[in-house]
Amino acid sequence: MQAVFLANEEPDLTIEEVEARTAKSLDLKALPAYALEILTGVLNERGDLQALISKHLKKGWRFERINRISVAIMEVAIYEIKHSTVITPVAAVNEALILCEEFDDPKSKSFINGILANFMPTK
Repeated sequence: MQAVFLANEEPDLTIEEVEARTAKSLDLKALPAYALEILTGVLNERGDLQALISKHLKKGWRFERINRISVAIMEVAIYEIKHSTVITPVAAVNEALILCEEFDDPKSKSFINGILANFMPTK
């Protein structure tokens, strides 16, 4: 999520630059393979992911009003829900809510949960 946030804040950075900066800030030699897979996937689908989030906003809300951290959390979760073979959609939402508690405004948790509920597969 931190790498996606950085990439959203500085959209001219390459994936390699985002990876290097994020790894350095987290005191890692490199990002784990799964984190790099998510980062690459989210950045490749950024426009689509943001359009999906926008589609589920309440009337009168604009994407630009959403806290940037919330955007990064939702982009990662939606990408994982749609594409991950490693974690389940429920786990992706749970991870998003944990990230929200750690990095975002606590008031954003219900907003993020409400948006992500639209992407849960139905049985």
